[in-house]
Amino acid sequence: MSSSHIQWLITRNTSSFILKKRNVKQPFSREPLHLTNRHCYKYNTLVHKNVIGVEPAKDKNGFVVVMKSKKKVFKPKASMVRFQIKSGPRHSLAKLSNIVKNGYRKDCRGAVLKKASAIIRSEKTRVSKKVKPAKKAE
Repeated sequence: MSSSHIQWLITRNTSSFILKKRNVKQPFSREPLHLTNRHCYKYNTLVHKNVIGVEPAKDKNGFVVVMKSKKKVFKPKASMVRFQIKSGPRHSLAKLSNIVKNGYRKDCRGAVLKKASAIIRSEKTRVSKKVKPAKKAE
């Protein structure tokens, strides 16, 4: 395997995941597990050995953390480790922060927490406000 910088230089202009738009300087990326959907080296999931991603859970309860394991590097489907965290918003974000802090891409910690909190926020049911009847003027 070559270094991640060389891989990035080869794939940055020829990747099938690039999404270019008019009047937008930086292109977007449609990679799976991508944290910010910006096409840049830091968040690229194809060239880095350690990759962490957050996806919404299928049962709409918490989120699924996806990490690339170092054991089955040449089998992409088998190299992904998935587990669900669904123990309340504060506790689950603290768990995720500890996972990232303890040796798994410390530079992506903010983006991982931001995406996980957005998933948690989207799962909340919103309560509609009750409309009070207007008082009649006598």
